[in-house]
Amino acid sequence: MGVTKRLALVAAVCAVITALAGFAGGTDFAVAAFVITGVVAAVLVVYDSVATPKTDCIEAGRVLESRLSLNHTHTAELYVRNKSDYTLTVEITDDVPEHFEHGKLPVKAEIPAHSEHVFTYTLKPQKRGEYVFPAITVRFSGILGMIRRKKTFETADSKYRVYPNIRDLSDYDMAALSRNLLVSGIKQVRANAENGEFSTLRQYAEGDNYKMINWAATARTGELTVNTFAPERNQYIYAMIDASRVMNSSYNNIQMLDYAINASFLLADYCLKGGDNFGAQLFAADVLKFVTAAKGPGQFELISDVFYMAESSENAADYERAASNFAAAVKRRSLIFVFTQLFNAEEAVRFVNAVKAHLSRHLVCAITITDPRLALIAEGTPIGGNKTDDESGNGEGGENAAPDVYMRSAALKYVRDRQNIAAVLKNAGIMSFDVEPDKLSLSTVAAYLNIKKQGIL
Repeated sequence: MGVTKRLALVAAVCAVITALAGFAGGTDFAVAAFVITGVVAAVLVVYDSVATPKTDCIEAGRVLESRLSLNHTHTAELYVRNKSDYTLTVEITDDVPEHFEHGKLPVKAEIPAHSEHVFTYTLKPQKRGEYVFPAITVRFSGILGMIRRKKTFETADSKYRVYPNIRDLSDYDMAALSRNLLVSGIKQVRANAENGEFSTLRQYAEGDNYKMINWAATARTGELTVNTFAPERNQYIYAMIDASRVMNSSYNNIQMLDYAINASFLLADYCLKGGDNFGAQLFAADVLKFVTAAKGPGQFELISDVFYMAESSENAADYERAASNFAAAVKRRSLIFVFTQLFNAEEAVRFVNAVKAHLSRHLVCAITITDPRLALIAEGTPIGGNKTDDESGNGEGGENAAPDVYMRSAALKYVRDRQNIAAVLKNAGIMSFDVEPDKLSLSTVAAYLNIKKQGIL
């Protein structure tokens, strides 16, 4: 039972009455006023304590989906059921674990007798993993407002998993992706009839290859008819994800590793829905996790369960070991998307050597993640807002000040290194993309679809 503001107010009034009585009539009047007001206050408290329903008149719980998405806003519902015969003023709070941004708590409302009220607040997970919300705490004032009761509902047995941003999967259907590819200026390559699988027949259109004409169908219909081909299905696609220390850096408060895993999950969704097999490998100094490529909805669930708690390592990436282990585990020719960070030409050569030594039978596509802020600094453009974790934003000149000479020199070196890395990969015959974090998922799926249409796997 706690003290309320109303009880404190009553105590203050009693003190004022006592002081006035003492001022007007002396000590005897003060003592009498103190006793009388004290008895009145005590009676009010006792009555409120007896009349106010006990805590067992309250039931509370939480409604929150068990699978949460990284950096996506979710709505949590806290329901409170008042089983008493009185209207209760209820205040509720939830034990939100670390790494969650959340809306205003506690929240307060009046709940009529034998009624239920649902409180809502927002949650945004900032880190993948499994979390426990230990308890829900409900407080309600007495009938007279003199006391407050509290009850805690233990919910530690309720576990919630934060996955890569699975919500994005529902945001990108095939039609939307095709529109976005056109808007982004990414060229869609016409399907190669010789490498695809027969799909259907359609009327000849200007620009169609004459080799695609189906003469038998043309003879039957009297109109030129061509075969159409769909990209081959049942191919093997892998995501190799670098979880070494180079993936620790952040952009928009999200680690590069999380961007890579989000892109891999979106890629997995497209591959599996398109009839291909999908697998994944997580590596740093050693192979941390590996899932053999397979197809079907169960495969996506398997990859989700294996990778949702993946964390970056403090070690450097060992491309040689990762590639050799992959080659030993996967004999069938596969398309491999390697998500990594290469910071100089020497590291790119080390990556190329590992690919040539162990992955020559496979088709490898290296996807590196670039920081757009450094390109802006190299151009001398003022930047603000997005900062790395170690930037305080309190330097001279304000948030949008032009970069100083040292920063611009370092940024120019960064840009030159990215160009050198791209040249090393190109000369080695390895497909590569240097992509901004926010465009990584879309660019990865676009690369997959274009490779499928070209039929080069």
